Amino acid sequence: MAEPILELELYIVRHGQSMGNAGLMPTENYRALEDSVLTPLGEDQARLLGEFYSRIDFDCILSSGLNRAVQTASEVAKRQVRTHVVESHPLFTECALSEKFGEKSFDEIKKAHPFAVPALGMSEADNFVVAGAPSCDEAHFARATQALNYLRSRFHSGEKVMVVAHAMFNTFFLFSALGLGIQPIFDFSFGNTCVTKLLFFKKGTGRFGADVHLIYHSDHSHLIPNYSDEILKII
Repeated sequence: MAEPILELELYIVRHGQSMGNAGLMPTENYRALEDSVLTPLGEDQARLLGEFYSRIDFDCILSSGLNRAVQTASEVAKRQVRTHVVESHPLFTECALSEKFGEKSFDEIKKAHPFAVPALGMSEADNFVVAGAPSCDEAHFARATQALNYLRSRFHSGEKVMVVAHAMFNTFFLFSALGLGIQPIFDFSFGNTCVTKLLFFKKGTGRFGADVHLIYHSDHSHLIPNYSDEILKII
């Protein structure tokens, strides 16, 4: 059997609790609702995530262009020894963003989140969200697969990478990464700031005949010492 060759160590994260999650945004304002910031609880979750994962020296931290994801990722970036920016990419946008949302410029992201930079392959003139795309599982799965291919083509030397995105997007991403169908017989749960770790090995070198290993899913170790069981149940 070939010696395992690790190409990518990937950490997929859902953002912290947002104002939209908590039902604190007006539902008639699509843009405010779909691009809400973190609640005080969400800010605390993101801070704890950043403190816990400061022990890992990430090669890259990416996020969607939506406020709650960039804000969460920034709390990790600011506590890193080496990586102090968040690369924003529209591929990681939450699924089914309303067409009423329109576009989002990088200037808008940068004004609110000074740690943000355009991801490799993006320019400041681009649109940083995917809105108004077909609201169907096939379209969501296709974009998640595109995001996976983007990461696999860019990172192949054992880099440690964190991606902060969204619950529905992360679900389709994990389906694609694990070679599952668009609608498997089970679902994945992604709690706020919970982390899923995947290892990607060079083809033919992964252990047990698999080149993608799911190490853990929806881990919230960073929250356990700080919250009661009652709070953890709703995260």
